[in-house]
Amino acid sequence: MNSATLRSEQDRNHNQQSLFPKMRNLTNFSLFGCLLFLVLTGCQTAAWNAQDIPLPPPVLDVDSLDNVRLQSPQSPQQPQFPAARSRKTVRSLIDVPIHQPVEGAEDQKVLDVVVKGNRSIPTHQILQKVSTRPGRFFDPAALQNDVDNLWQMPTIERIEGPFLDKTPQGVIVTFEVVERDSIQEVKFVGNRGITDKVLKKTLDIKDGDPLDVHQIRMAKSRIEDLYREKGYPRTQVEILEGSQDGDQSVVFLIHEDEKQRIWRVEFEGNTIASDGRLKHFVESKPGILKVFGGLVNRTEIDQDVVRLTSYYRSLGFFNARIGREVSESNDGRWLTIRYIINEGPRYRVRNVSFIGNAAYNNQQLLDMLDFKPTQEEPNPEFNVAKMNQDVRSLRDLYGSQGFVFAKVEAEPRFLEEPGLLDLVYKVEEDKQYYVGDINVHFQGDFGITKKSVILGRLGLRPGDLVDAREIRNGERRLRSAQIFAGANPGESAPKVVLRPAELKELERFAEGPAGRSYR
Repeated sequence: MNSATLRSEQDRNHNQQSLFPKMRNLTNFSLFGCLLFLVLTGCQTAAWNAQDIPLPPPVLDVDSLDNVRLQSPQSPQQPQFPAARSRKTVRSLIDVPIHQPVEGAEDQKVLDVVVKGNRSIPTHQILQKVSTRPGRFFDPAALQNDVDNLWQMPTIERIEGPFLDKTPQGVIVTFEVVERDSIQEVKFVGNRGITDKVLKKTLDIKDGDPLDVHQIRMAKSRIEDLYREKGYPRTQVEILEGSQDGDQSVVFLIHEDEKQRIWRVEFEGNTIASDGRLKHFVESKPGILKVFGGLVNRTEIDQDVVRLTSYYRSLGFFNARIGREVSESNDGRWLTIRYIINEGPRYRVRNVSFIGNAAYNNQQLLDMLDFKPTQEEPNPEFNVAKMNQDVRSLRDLYGSQGFVFAKVEAEPRFLEEPGLLDLVYKVEEDKQYYVGDINVHFQGDFGITKKSVILGRLGLRPGDLVDAREIRNGERRLRSAQIFAGANPGESAPKVVLRPAELKELERFAEGPAGRSYR
């Protein structure tokens, strides 16, 4: 064997030796890959086979939720809330908004909504308050709103749950409601002067309504008030049934006394006004022929004292004190009311002054007043009616010259000297206005009357100085027109409304006739 043959044989042996480790590595890798493939295939096969095996429904982990109204089916079904309707927070179970499906969240769909515990309330009426519906994706926030809506139903006492039953096909939501006790019958015992029909009409309670203890107690007070208005001032009412939870009937026991009427009204201590004059200010007075009207109402008698006091103060008797005495007949059916009056001194006006006036000086305003000190009567007796008439005169003075939004108020100021006061008229003149646009607004069928018919009865034109008196006259002419509503009682009468013009509107009327400025 020559040297070339020997070298070639050595090279081949060397190549074979170097190839064997590579083949061993490749074989190991192939064996590892096959093993990995078998493992994965077996796991997947196990998963596929597991789908055919029914699984028990998992229990919702409630312990991981805080401030939760939800309960697991295995938890004792006890009320989780007090009787008061408090708002709690449902923690989000999944991050899947309602109506927004997410891949892999099919088991979070609502499979069914179940209502239990309702006896008289139809199930469909309860489900109308619930937005959680079968087929929708479960949303804890929506479920929280559903619970709140159910708690607001007056016929439901409380909500137990909701309970969640999570299955592979979806979530089953169960509401257990506790209904309020319903009123089977409303009865009245002891009433003679007022019939059951009138009493039931007065109360906001009828057969079949849910029992509300607070509402029953309010009804008791309304019955007593009704009896006082009808002339039974001492009638008392008791609740025999209906004041406790679980009662099914409401029974009012009425201790009805004799109906009282007013026999006579008397006045004592009055010097400025006669008895006949004072009777015009009281509502409690004898009825016609002592039969029709004249029922005793203690609240009305108290209001009569206030009316008499206001009348005396309007005449300047600011220190007047009025009391009353009520005496009954022997049988308790007739009442005599005696008003005891302490008039006190009558105040007089020492001086009249003005504050806030600029367009008119004090003397010009003073000349407009009828109620003021004069040489003949330096200190006239105070009279609120005369004072109010002067207030209207001052307002008309300003209103006739374009100051339609001017305010005038009278303020009596008492002095240290008893029996004397000063009258101070406070004036807020505002701006002087001219007529701008006149807009006519119709209500109803406005296809008949023309705008010119309205303008012809107003008496004002754009550019004129606004006169409040002329505006009132225009309103009166519109009301008297037979073509407009308001001629008959109860109809909406025509009305003129004034408003300041906007800046753009004022620019159009900046220069009036003869270069006169309207701003």
